[in-house]
Formats: sequence, structure tokens, C-alpha cells
Amino acid sequence: AVIPVFNSLQGLNWNFGIIILILTLLLKLVLSPLTYRSYLSTAKMRILKPEMDEIKAKVGDDDQAKLQQEYMKLYKKAGVNPLGGCVPLLLQMPILFAFFFFFPSSIELRQQSFLWVSDLSTYDSVWTFGNVPFISYIYGDHVSLMCLLMTISTLIYTRLNNQISGATGQMKWMGYLMPIIFMGVLNNVASGLNYYYFLANMM
Repeated sequence: AVIPVFNSLQGLNWNFGIIILILTLLLKLVLSPLTYRSYLSTAKMRILKPEMDEIKAKVGDDDQAKLQQEYMKLYKKAGVNPLGGCVPLLLQMPILFAFFFFFPSSIELRQQSFLWVSDLSTYDSVWTFGNVPFISYIYGDHVSLMCLLMTISTLIYTRLNNQISGATGQMKWMGYLMPIIFMGVLNNVASGLNYYYFLANMM
């Protein structure tokens, strides 16, 4: 589905940076019902959190089976599916993978410039610091500005999500750790891909 839409937009003879922007916007519109359901489920779970804390205080941590049983009673009474926020995200995964493989392998993006990026099919190095033991092996020998913007936008997005969901403890800090790990992974990939993730986060 990605390639025919991309080819149709390419026929308009616009800059490829603008084409990626339109493609991201179209994708967000298509996925908006799933995103809405995910947000709604997260909001419901946040509303139930005080009652869940009360149940946990009564039952305690020792009897996990009983605790889960009491939680399920509460979910049923409130009409909430605890996996309601995860399922829409899982349904989006094939599309995210499609984009992940599309941008680095797209011949059309080669030698195509946008803003400071000279080639959207490879990384955009704004600073090359040379070989540094261990760091260069994981991160590379350069700083990609698109990757940096993607990471910053993901951290902001995570912070906003944590405020909505009321995430605490390990789950909260895992959300902040993942974008840092992805920064190491995506620093050497196509700037077009990082640009897409940045736009998706901002939208």
C-alpha cells in the first residue's frame, strides 16, 4: 500500500521532503480510529487507577492471583479492556515495519535533498567526531540531526503519554530509555526514515 501512494505523490513533482510529510499525514488519518481507541482505553485505565490502588492496599502483593481476580471484576464492572490500549498499537506494527524497510531501500530517495539533508536515502551527518572505542561501534562516528530530532520528539511524546496514562516506576523509565536505545540504532539509517518518525511524533 505504501509504494502506490508514494508513486502517486511522486507524480506531482514535489520535493521528496514534502512527499514524506503528505505520506505521514495520510497514514495518521488512516490510523486515527485505532489511535483514538488506544487513547480512550488509556484514559479509562487512568480513571480506574485510584480504585485499583485501593484494591491493591486491601489484597496486598502476596496473593497475585486474587489481586488479578479483583482487578478483572473492576474492569468488567467499568466495561474496560486492559489490553484495549495495546491491541490498536499492535495492529499498526505492520505499517511501521513497512516504512522501516521502505525508506532505506527506496531508489527514488537517493541524492534527493531536503532542508540541510543532501541525501534522504542515507544518514545526515552534521558532525563527524571520528572513531571512539565502543561508542563508534554502537552509535557510529557521526551525529545525525534528523535522528537527534526524532529522539527529542520521542522523549517529549513519551513524557506526554506518561502524564496521560499516569505511568510510574519501571514502566515510566523504560519509556524514556527506549528512545535513547533507538537513537543508537537509527543514527546510521536513512534520514528519510528519521524524518518520518519525527513527523509522526509531532503529529
